[in-house]
Amino acid sequence: RTCYKTPSVKPETCPHGENICYTETWCDAWCSQRGKRVELGCAATCPKVKAGVGIKCCSTDNCNPFPVWNPRG
Repeated sequence: RTCYKTPSVKPETCPHGENICYTETWCDAWCSQRGKRVELGCAATCPKVKAGVGIKCCSTDNCNPFPVWNPRG
């Protein structure tokens, strides 16, 4: 399996046994100016996250590109 990974945001081969790609998003102190923080990677199972953290998991190659944010205006 290949998934996008941060910080490079390029497709990389996942370690053996990690067949899930994920996109995790959350707000930090700069969220209102910079948008949500994003982490991309591979996992054996879809990661469990805390309240306030978004997670999307998928199981095809390169299915977790960096999210496109709608500009405020």
